[in-house]
Order: sequence, then structure tokens, then C-alpha cells
Amino acid sequence: MPKPPKLIMCFLRALLLVTAVTFPYSSVAAQTSYQPCIQFLKSIAADNDQPLLDLYIQSVITPDEAKKRLLSLTRKVNPAHSTARQALYLLIQYNIEQAEGDNDAKAMGYISQLKQLGEQTNSKWMIAEAVLAEAAELVDKRNYELAESMLSRVEILAREIGYHSLLARTLKWQGNIYIDRSDYKLGLQSYQNAYEIFSSCGDKLQIARVLSNISTVYIRMEEWSKADHYINQAIDLYHEQAFSNPFAEAILHINASVIDKYLERPEKRLAHIREAMVLAAKTSSYRVKLTALMNLAATQLDHNKPQKALESSLACLRLAESFNEPRGIANCNESLAESYLQLNQTDKALEHAFLALDTYEQRGNRKRYIYVSNIIADIYEITGDYKLALKYYKQYAVDGKEYLFDVRRKELFDLQERFEAKEKEHEIILLKTENSLKSARLAEQEASENMLKIGTAFILFILYFLYRRYTSISRNNVALELSNAELATQSMQDPLTCLYNRRYLEKWLKTASSQPALKTTLAVLLDIDHFKSINDKLGHDVGDQVLILLAQRLKNASCNGDLNVRWGGEEFVLILNTTEYEADSVLECLRLAIAETPFLTNVGEVTVTVSMGAVFIRSPQQLESEWESILVAADKALYSVKSAGRNGFKLVTC
Repeated sequence: MPKPPKLIMCFLRALLLVTAVTFPYSSVAAQTSYQPCIQFLKSIAADNDQPLLDLYIQSVITPDEAKKRLLSLTRKVNPAHSTARQALYLLIQYNIEQAEGDNDAKAMGYISQLKQLGEQTNSKWMIAEAVLAEAAELVDKRNYELAESMLSRVEILAREIGYHSLLARTLKWQGNIYIDRSDYKLGLQSYQNAYEIFSSCGDKLQIARVLSNISTVYIRMEEWSKADHYINQAIDLYHEQAFSNPFAEAILHINASVIDKYLERPEKRLAHIREAMVLAAKTSSYRVKLTALMNLAATQLDHNKPQKALESSLACLRLAESFNEPRGIANCNESLAESYLQLNQTDKALEHAFLALDTYEQRGNRKRYIYVSNIIADIYEITGDYKLALKYYKQYAVDGKEYLFDVRRKELFDLQERFEAKEKEHEIILLKTENSLKSARLAEQEASENMLKIGTAFILFILYFLYRRYTSISRNNVALELSNAELATQSMQDPLTCLYNRRYLEKWLKTASSQPALKTTLAVLLDIDHFKSINDKLGHDVGDQVLILLAQRLKNASCNGDLNVRWGGEEFVLILNTTEYEADSVLECLRLAIAETPFLTNVGEVTVTVSMGAVFIRSPQQLESEWESILVAADKALYSVKSAGRNGFKLVTC
């Protein structure tokens, strides 16, 4: 039975527990950078409210210290003196309880009082703060529909009253919901908007948190280099600001350890998870401790230490049971099943796997249910019960097919391309400005030298000199024009394959109806089969070679007027001039041109196949006006080919 790809199993378990948890602030040094983010609160607080406002800042940055000061301060500054003080006092208590992490009921009790106070005094900011906390609690419980409605309400209120920090926190929570629904485009856009607001007010730890969130998005899509880039930015920022909160830092190290696994850095991974365990021991949050234990068990299994993994998994289960947390109990049972399986104790492995499976089914957690089905199939296969192994493997394959071949979404690549294109345009503008300045300086130099020669009696020499200067300047201008042209080409071209990129395609589509040679066409969405396996087994360098060689074969198979575009990752879009009668044979020839001859790489020959979803288009006008629906139809056709076994094509008419 083939071993299915494991979509970062340990991390998804971790994600269930900690992605929705707020990172508290943790350094007195950070207080100065955080203050501009509470400008709104300063505007509604009276001068004599300043001590409580300072304590509120400290409760966000160093909640432990704030807890020590709270009693003595409230003896001097009566919170009941005004509604603003009462609200700040409740928020301070909430921040302290939330930082400690294990008494959600007590924390939400303060929020309930804050909401009641806001309704009694008709204070929009108090109501908005309370509703945001309630929505965050619902996100943590995966009640997204109600949470989304509440977050929309908070967003409207925050914009209305100009409470920018509240708006940014709301956008971040909205991003969490989008990402958990695999709507990466909206999720990343929400994170970007929150990032810009936090950057404008200097909230460094919130910036680090958003960077960490973005990293988890790329982890889920197995874009490991991008995930590594963002988690390193978050960790660097955290260290630069001298933050020292174990809760926040533990999560950063856990995320980094997952990325290290898939970038094949076992020593760094082990160092990160060990650091996470040390930090988790310093926090009272059982969620962080639970997540660290699960990741430690996964690391130990990968290092072929099943007995150590079993001990970590048992500690995980004891902790989860002590808090009666069903989701954590199921996660730990899954870790136990994998540990017992590696120890060849199949009876115990089955027992814990079914305990996890039942909980996931009851809670509607399809992703975990799918993966545990695969574990059960592996267990039955080892015991020789192939009938039951086949049953659970089929269950895994059927339920999980939408996750198996590609969890990455095109929205991600669209967003990434737009960001990169924007940066490239900025670079081109700067370089064109620099080139124009050079031209002006050359012209100025020419004029000065001409003035020096006007008075000379040697007219022929002057004319000759001016001719030489003119020739030199012309060459410089040509070089500058070529430089500008090259930069424009780069913004429209994929640097790896030298094919056009999707930015060029978007521009080209706007003029499709005016292309004289364009008549009936095929729009083809082409995807390399099992490309992740090539990267994982042979290395990303070989993966890049495959992309380059595939691009060359596409060019060789192209006719005049055809268009080859790298859409993103291992996906390509082709616009092929052909008739409806010839469409099938064109697609088959293209498939054979790729599949029949192995690709010669640095590690030897690699057999590559592709799957294609194709749409026949009867006119360039249709191609231009209906491109979005054509792309959706091609994507559905591609999905059908992959579900049917790959290495083929499906043709539909739009």
C-alpha cells in the first residue's frame, strides 16, 4: 500500500490549539513602542486616569508584573471613579487572566462585565472591545459563522470611532478564520492590512505575531521556504526588541521546528523543540505545553525513538485529561497510536487510534479524521488484515482526495504575484529615474565641453569631437533604453523558466479580441503530477530543473501564436491556437511530448507526467470576456483528471 503524503500532521494538531491564541506582550522595553497603538484610549482617558492606563499597557506587555502592581495601584486610584477607569480595570484583569491561559471562564467574566458597562453607558469602544474578545473565544472553539458576524460588527465600530489598534486586531482574527477555511487570498490580505496598521503605530510584538501567522499559512500550503522566511523575521524581531515572554516565544519555536522538519534540518528542529519545551515549562498555559509535547513526540518518532515518543505522548494525554479538553485528548491519542505503531504494539495502537477517530468524528474535524483513518489502515496492513486495511485506506482516499494532491490555492499565487509585480514596478520606476538623471548629466557634460571648444580655431577638430561625443551619447541612450526594456521584460517574465508570468497573461487577455491570428483556441491548465514528491525525494534543485526542462518542452511543442505561462508553483496556463476537431490530438501530443522521454537532471533521468484541464473557446472575444469562468472550468477538468489517476487530460467546451 503506498504511503500517502502527511500534511504536517504534528503541526496541524498544534494549529488546533495555538493559532487562535493571542501573543501577550512581554518586555518593559516594548512599552514605548506599544504606546502609540493606544492613542484612542489616551484620547478618552482623563489626566488622573493615567496610572490605570499605564497599568493597562503593562498588562499587555508584562502581565505578571501588572498582576503584582494591580492591588496596590487600585488602593490609590479607585477604578469606580469613572466608567473609563472601570473599563480599563476590567481589560487589565482580562489581559492578566488570558496571559495565564487556563481560566477562560474567569477571563470571559471580565469581558461580560465590560460589555454590560458599555451598553449601560452607550460606549461603542467598550462594546467593541468586549465583542472582539467574545469573537476570539468563538474562533478558538471553531464557531466561525457567529464569530465572523461579530468581527464584522467590531470592524464597523472600530472604523467609525477611529480605534486603529482594535481594527488591526479584528482584521487579524478575520484572517485566522479565512485561513482555517483555506481562503488564503482573503486571509493573507487581512494579515497584510493588520500588519500595515501595527507597523504605523510601532507595535513590534503584534508585527511579530502577524509574521508568525503568515508563516503558518505557508506551512499549511507546504511552501516551506516562504514559511521559513516569515518565521525567521518574527523570531529576529522578537529578539531585537528583547521580548522575554515564554508563551509567545514557545509558539515561535514550535512553528520553526515544523519548518525545519520539511527543510531537512534535523538538528535545528531538535534545538527549536527543546527550547519550546523549556519555555512551555515557564508558562501556565496548558495549551502551549500540550502543543510542545505533541511536537516533541513527533520529533522523537522522526528520529526513530519510539519509546521516547511514547513517554511524551503519555505525558501529553495526562495533561489533556487533567483539563478535560476533548480536542487535546484526541490529539494525544493520535500521537500514542503512532508511537505504539512504531513499537509494533498494534493492539494498543488501534485502541488509541479509534479513540482519536471517534472524537474527531463527533467534533466534525475532517482533516484529523482523514489522517487517523490512514493510521488505522497502516495498523491493519501490518497485522495482515488486508480487508480492513483496504476499507480504511479507501475511507482515507475518498474523504481526503481534496487535500491530497494539492492544498495550495491559486489565490495565494495571485496575491504573491501582485505583491511581487508591485515591487518590480517600483524598482523599474526608480531605475528609469536614475537612467533619466544619467542622460541629463551626459547632456550637461556635452554642453559644457562644446562651450569650451567654440572659441577654438580648429573647426574641423571641434566638429570631429562633437561627432564623437554625439556617438557616445547615442550609445549611452541606446543602452539606457535597452536597460529599461529589459526591466519591463523581467516584470512580465518568470525568472526560473523564462516563460511569461500571470501578470503578462492578465495584460495579454485585455487585447485578446484584437489579436489578428487568434481564432478558436484551447485554454489549458497544466499541473505536474506528484511534483511535491520530486522536491521531497530528489531535492528542490532537481525540482527547479524539472520546471525548466518542462518549460523548454512546452516551447518546443508550441506553434506560432501559442502562449505559455507559468501560473505559479508547478502549474502552467497554455493558450493554444487549434480547431475543435484537432483539440484532442493536440492535447495527447502534448502529454506524450512530456511523458514519453524522461527528463535528464543532475541526479539522472526523472520520469515526469502532467495532468491537464482544457477548455475549447470559440472566439477571442469569449476568451477576453469570460476568462474567469474559463479558468474555473479548466480547474474543474484538471481536478477530474487528478482524481482519475493523473497523466491525462479532460476537454470541455465553455
